[in-house]
Amino acid sequence: MRPLMERLAKAGQRGITVSVTHKPWNGQTYDYFENMITEIRRVDGSWIYDFTLFDRWIEFMTSCGVGPYIYCYSVIPWNLTFRYYDQGTNSMVDRKFNVNDSAFDDYWVSKLSVFAAHLKSKGWFDHTVIAMDERPTESMKAALRVIRKADPDFKISLVGTYHEELDDEIYDYCIGYNDKYPEGAIDARRAKGKITTFYTCCTEPFPNTFTFSQPVEATSFALIAEERNLDGYLRWAYNSWVKSPFQDSRFTAWAGGDTYIVYPENNSSVRFEKLIEGIQMFEKVQLLKAEDKHSRNIRNLLQPFAYDRINKIDLQKNINRLSEYLNK
Repeated sequence: MRPLMERLAKAGQRGITVSVTHKPWNGQTYDYFENMITEIRRVDGSWIYDFTLFDRWIEFMTSCGVGPYIYCYSVIPWNLTFRYYDQGTNSMVDRKFNVNDSAFDDYWVSKLSVFAAHLKSKGWFDHTVIAMDERPTESMKAALRVIRKADPDFKISLVGTYHEELDDEIYDYCIGYNDKYPEGAIDARRAKGKITTFYTCCTEPFPNTFTFSQPVEATSFALIAEERNLDGYLRWAYNSWVKSPFQDSRFTAWAGGDTYIVYPENNSSVRFEKLIEGIQMFEKVQLLKAEDKHSRNIRNLLQPFAYDRINKIDLQKNINRLSEYLNK
């Protein structure tokens, strides 16, 4: 795994993805995600939590250069079922909770309180983010309730629809490509030191990073983020390979290539390299924007990447124009 994760770090990845529940995304990849925290319920109803696997993963990813953020998914798994080992029955248990049940609060407050203490003992708490994705408002309010009960200083992330009433609580907010933040929200969040981004998934036929997308579409994402005054772009999967990733990139209902952008044995792809190209252009823009003589020209060159202007026909030409300016 090391060469593959070092490749990710060199591309600018700043977040380590961790699963802290069983199947946080309901198994929507060929190899589903397991819980990295071992949970044992004693006969008397108390809990044992073992963070050995979690610690090994964070230490490994950090050694590969990925970080500093640790994104933990999810207090609200998609099917609201939680798996743990039950000593009373000597078996694994899958228990389903309603977000408004007291049992939901008991389960999470206990787990997150111990988790917070462990993170603090490792020096990781300040850059750990409890993350949820594409969850309705009611579920998000329940998640906030149990997180704040466990430790009010936890950072929280939401990927999905913008909920203005939740904005103050969300440290890292990421909305879909077709959505918009309210006027002034991005600058207000930045002034508070918060992260504000956008993401794509199967919803957007263009631009995207499918295996049948134009490679240049991957370059555009960082430039779209800059045109929208955002901090970055989220792609949901890096290496969730299908059964035969070199032969067929499709997975059930997802478009070809949606679940991965690199290949086994540390093989890159054209679309991943083009994504990096856009990230490099984004970083160059940040350096030049500080100089007044460049700011107006850059704004003009970014206009073709606005939501109502970007198109397949002119995309490469507009990227070339910006690239020529940045490389003068």
